[in-house]
Amino acid sequence: MDNVSKFTSEKIKRLLKAYPEDLSKKYTESRKILETKLPEEILSQWENIGLDIAQLSSRSWEPALSYFAASAKVQQYLPSGQFLGWCKSGFNLSKESNKISESFLNSSPQTMIRLRPRYIEDWVTRVTKLYKGTWKSTNLTCKLFEYTPIILETLSFDQFCKLSDFMEILSNRSYDLATEILESSLEIYSLNFQDIDELIHLSVLITENDWRDIKPTYEVIKDQISKLPNAHTKITFDMTRRLHGLSGFKISDFLQLLVRTLSLANKNDNDQILHMTQQVVNNVPVATMDFLNNLPRLLDTLDIDQLDQWKSQGIRLAIDQDTNTSPATQFFKLQSKESQDLIDRISSSVELSRIKDLMKLYCTALSGEDVLVAGSKNITEKNIGWGESDLATSDGKTIYLPDVIKRYNKKDENFNFYKVLASHQQALTEYGSYKYDHNIEPVNSKSKAIFKALLKQINDSEEEHATRIAKVLRGSYPFKHDPNLADDIFSLVEEYRVDQLILKKYPGLRKFYKKVQLEELTNRKNKDEENGKKRRELFVEKVLRFTLGDKDRHVPKGTKSKFEDIVRYLMTLSRISDDNIKSVEDSMAVSFRLFSLIRDIENEEIESDEPQDEAEEIKDEELDDSEDKFEDEQIVNDMISYFSGGDGEPGEGEESEENSINPPEEGEYQSPDPVEYQGDFKPELGQLLTEMLTVSGDEMQGEGEEMEGLTQEQIEELIQNSPDLETKESDENQEMTETPNQELLENLMKELKNRDVDNTSFSGGEPTHVDEDGGPLEAKEPDTFTYDEWDFRDVEYKPNWCLLHEKKLPDGEANFYRETLTNNSNLVHQIKKQFELFVPEQYRKQKRLEDGKEADLDAGIEALIDLRSGVTPDEKIYWRRNKTERSVAVALLIDMSASTAEAIDDSTKSSSDDWGAPDDPVEYMVWLRSRRAEGLRRSYKRIVDVEKEGIVLMVNSLEMLGDDYGIYGFSGYGRENVEFYTIKDLDEKFNDSISGRIDRIAPLHATRMGPAIRHTITKLEDHEARSKILFLVTDGRPQDRGYSREGVEKEYAVYDTRQALIEARQKGITPFCLTVDKSGHDYLKTMMDDLPYEVLSDISMLPARLPELYRKIST
Repeated sequence: MDNVSKFTSEKIKRLLKAYPEDLSKKYTESRKILETKLPEEILSQWENIGLDIAQLSSRSWEPALSYFAASAKVQQYLPSGQFLGWCKSGFNLSKESNKISESFLNSSPQTMIRLRPRYIEDWVTRVTKLYKGTWKSTNLTCKLFEYTPIILETLSFDQFCKLSDFMEILSNRSYDLATEILESSLEIYSLNFQDIDELIHLSVLITENDWRDIKPTYEVIKDQISKLPNAHTKITFDMTRRLHGLSGFKISDFLQLLVRTLSLANKNDNDQILHMTQQVVNNVPVATMDFLNNLPRLLDTLDIDQLDQWKSQGIRLAIDQDTNTSPATQFFKLQSKESQDLIDRISSSVELSRIKDLMKLYCTALSGEDVLVAGSKNITEKNIGWGESDLATSDGKTIYLPDVIKRYNKKDENFNFYKVLASHQQALTEYGSYKYDHNIEPVNSKSKAIFKALLKQINDSEEEHATRIAKVLRGSYPFKHDPNLADDIFSLVEEYRVDQLILKKYPGLRKFYKKVQLEELTNRKNKDEENGKKRRELFVEKVLRFTLGDKDRHVPKGTKSKFEDIVRYLMTLSRISDDNIKSVEDSMAVSFRLFSLIRDIENEEIESDEPQDEAEEIKDEELDDSEDKFEDEQIVNDMISYFSGGDGEPGEGEESEENSINPPEEGEYQSPDPVEYQGDFKPELGQLLTEMLTVSGDEMQGEGEEMEGLTQEQIEELIQNSPDLETKESDENQEMTETPNQELLENLMKELKNRDVDNTSFSGGEPTHVDEDGGPLEAKEPDTFTYDEWDFRDVEYKPNWCLLHEKKLPDGEANFYRETLTNNSNLVHQIKKQFELFVPEQYRKQKRLEDGKEADLDAGIEALIDLRSGVTPDEKIYWRRNKTERSVAVALLIDMSASTAEAIDDSTKSSSDDWGAPDDPVEYMVWLRSRRAEGLRRSYKRIVDVEKEGIVLMVNSLEMLGDDYGIYGFSGYGRENVEFYTIKDLDEKFNDSISGRIDRIAPLHATRMGPAIRHTITKLEDHEARSKILFLVTDGRPQDRGYSREGVEKEYAVYDTRQALIEARQKGITPFCLTVDKSGHDYLKTMMDDLPYEVLSDISMLPARLPELYRKIST
């Protein structure tokens, strides 16, 4: 820069006219200001430097413009000598990059406000170190110049230098990332973040060790750590320094986990939690993540002082073991006995995970039937109508209990509370709360008129409802008038009935059960449940308190006689003897009475000083002589007419008022708070899920009533209107078609598929609806696999098109296996004789041996001829029989599609081509339930039954022969849910469990053969046998939802199956297909091509034919 031009001011003006007018204008303005402030020599150098900048290149006039525009402002803060240094920096930067020079010059006026003059050269040098001649480095350098004024508002120049050095280190890895982190840094600084030195130091450490972790680290610091108190951020950064460098450790993971843990804990405990975490980091750093991961669970069980006691023991373990951190690591992972025992010892809480098996046995002992137990969160996650809640509940199949109980200071009391919760939920199932049937008459003879009236309404109604409870509570008067109130009243009454039965039937639990009821009652009174309630709401609360044992009889003014009548009706449910147990139908009749009385009470505001009435106490002996107006059919019919808008009267209560059905200014009715120990009772939803797949006809049907499949309208009506169901709120940006109700509807379908057709415990998986026109799928869960699918029209595979779920079929009854062998003893004997003839074929005559028991006549003659001819004879003239070891493995692949439920002798059965399964999820659920229902009432033998018999005989034969074999079943619904059931794996030894699994083979869904065959190929490939056979047994062509392109459905599925079988042959596996489909020749010629297959004209021949075919194939 020593060779600065020496033009006069006039000359410079003329030369600048060659550039855009703004340049000359800005020069003139700045010179007018500076000529009064700068010596002539400095002024001359200034203007000549500006000209030199403009003349550097065709676009250099742009930084020259910025130069002249900034000069007067910059000069205010700099002595003449340093101002001239600034001018030269602008020129030098322009020689490197016009853009960088512009950014420097434009940012200078604001920067000079905060930057001491002596730091200018250092500032320029440090920032320009980022420039490497590329456009990305140019962009980063420009941004750091431009952001300098903002950065210096928060950072000292020393900190700025550290930031610049960090940017240089990071830019060596990625300029894009460095630019992104620079911008994130500004956001963090703007939050008045105090630990800047710590942040920059940590950033350098991460960049040098694992630079890809820098972005997620900055995100969590910006979004979460920056909001912590200063003292907490200091502790946090101290921990990150200590943890940095641990093998496989990511700072971002630690910070995210720390923040999540603090958010889940009580804010008042955060300080202690941080200090405890710091102690773990200092002593057992490798256990830090385990400690944080388990903290939320531990805090459900332990208080903060107990947690500190537990943590200290883990640290002592680490100190005692010195270099061996394994015991301490296992301790903090909750995987050591010492850790679990200590938690159990110091905590009064009880975890469901520790007593789950015990609770299952307890509930099973109460009911005499196998009962499933799970955590309450499990039912919430299914999103089938249960909202976020830690209350106990049941879906008619599984009892859901809270994960932890720490209600009391004593462990045994918390355990007893679990027993109360489980007993109540079990009793709801055991005593028929989900099995209400309007066709069954109540036990109480005084309810006959109500029973007849409700039954007549239901029989006369054309409304669609999914359950029998819904038909009454939402389809019949008086309930239909206010379904929410009806649901509350029925739940209240039914819970009371079940409570009375528990107190009567479970004397060992009675004392603690009443203690819990009293605590619930006390809590409701302490919360001042009466405050702010309207008249009807308060009355319902008073009735609910009576069911909990409340002796207080004060009720809202004008409701005294109603309350006394209601108590009488409820007390009829508490009169229990061995031959007089009131049913759920009695609860419905009592609910009818209560609704008729309560709905007549206006839901109006109550004056704070309004006096209350005191109802008289009703004694049990008075019940026999008490009058029940609902015995009168006329009164019952008048009541129904009144609530349905007719001319009847509501009854004889003195509180009734005209037009009370639709009061003009009535407030919205609010349900009472739930009773904790009673849990979340959902009668409609429980009955829906129970009835979907109940085996017993008596349970599923009313007396003389045929089981009917649900219609789509019934299910949609339930979801739309049932007070039971809780749905997630719809996102306002969601499309109209993606409503919460639609999601709930599809989730109910999943739950249906999770319940076995024979009410067994094995699950059909949790399918998710995937568009058939979509893309590849991904196996994210254990025991799931993706397979390609062959598209014969495009002559190529669709990659990862099908998702297969492998499951082991649970055990069934081993008696089926033994009975099948007994019932087919003659056939078993014949097959045994065939295989005994087959076994000697394993011994092969080996000739031309040097040693043996006998001479080979032919070889001996040849040797003699050679001797006489003068030729050296062959010495191998002996033979013997050597046993040739069989090395055969066969995989039996069994079709478990819904069509196997058809009768084998049904001449009217539809063709197996008539799949007919609808694509719509709800219609599919209706179709499947209807199809399965046919099997529930069967008095005939189905295709699947004959398949099972054939498998039994085949297994018996294979065990005799000694070949390796596996048995697998397949079904599914859609490409995303191909179900593959393992009955016996290839390397599994036969036992009673396997014979029981054969019994559990049942018709399920569709027949997507391709992925099932490919998965079987994978299993055979992994086996060591020399000869491998894939034996496919099916009742028809492959077919499934969307297993097609429009117009070519059958061909598409057939060709994919054909390709899968060809893949088997290419891998040295012999495929064979046996079908019982009489029309099988139509498609098998294409599907099997030149591969072996057989069409069995008479399915009853299957058990005998299977072993015979195998004998032929395997030789």
